[in-house]
Amino acid sequence: MTVVRRLRRAWPAAVGIVALIVAVALIWAWRTPSGYFVLWPDKAHPTADYLHVPGGTPPAAGTGFYFVDVHELQANKLEEFWGRHLVGGATLIPDREIVVPGESETQRVKEDFQAMDTSQIVAEAVAEKALGRHVVIRHLGALVEQVSPGLPAAKAGVEAGEVITAVDGHDVRSAQDLIRFSAGLRPGDAASYTFAQEGTKRLRTVASGDGKHRAIIGVAIGDDIRIGHIPVKVRYTIRGIGGPSAGLAFALEIYDSLSGRHLLRGHRIAATGELDPLGDVVEIGGAKQKALGAIQAGADTFLVPKANLAQARKAAGDKLRVIGVSTFAQALRVIRGLPPKRPG
Repeated sequence: MTVVRRLRRAWPAAVGIVALIVAVALIWAWRTPSGYFVLWPDKAHPTADYLHVPGGTPPAAGTGFYFVDVHELQANKLEEFWGRHLVGGATLIPDREIVVPGESETQRVKEDFQAMDTSQIVAEAVAEKALGRHVVIRHLGALVEQVSPGLPAAKAGVEAGEVITAVDGHDVRSAQDLIRFSAGLRPGDAASYTFAQEGTKRLRTVASGDGKHRAIIGVAIGDDIRIGHIPVKVRYTIRGIGGPSAGLAFALEIYDSLSGRHLLRGHRIAATGELDPLGDVVEIGGAKQKALGAIQAGADTFLVPKANLAQARKAAGDKLRVIGVSTFAQALRVIRGLPPKRPG
């Protein structure tokens, strides 16, 4: 009996010790950064519910264009476990591939929302220009949106807000121009960058810290554009979603709404891709999650940037037709080439 009594007294103590260990482990896991972002699918959103086009036509019932978002979380250790083992379709991305060195999470989120605002204006301009309407677009160069401390640009005194207008004598009208003209540079190469206000600076590149060994000077760039006139001003009611990747879907919705709804012909078409003012469709992140989000929304076709095609098709399998496009004009041709889909 004495042994039994001792065991009975010891059992609550043992349970308490285990509970304490678990509690300490959970607190540690909650407070400790994992070094990863968790990305997981969000159901695609019907654009017609969020874009209000004056003089436009709503889509027929059961059809529509959809834009795709991705849930994103800078994870602690507990959230990393959750994303790695418990969430369907999730992917873990190292912080260094998303966060610019020296940039706070608050700054990053703010820039994402600014990119969403820009994507809306660009979508209006591209769609209405494709309809033959008079749209005034001026391309002034590559806008420096962020400068990473300690890297060549920062050491040379480059500041956010400056505009790069040329690199090694090549005129730069957009961020894509800068990327294209810099593509041949290797880490350690020097190039001459001309700034609208500061003149020309010769900067020696360094290797990127994302494992891809790209030649960088330490800036995040966007397009410095001036859209002087858009005939039809679209009203957006989107809250809490950032990033530029919905641009293609927005432009398709605006174009179809203003042209009498001749594109859809029974289809539910999801689209993703950053759209630049020239109408080019730019590579995006989270293609896997966006393909799954398109499936969740019941889309039958998913348009993606050509650079994301393989990843999106792998994620979609045989549940979704996935087509790669490189320009807005090509996206229109692809959609017009789809066979009409009958209801049911």
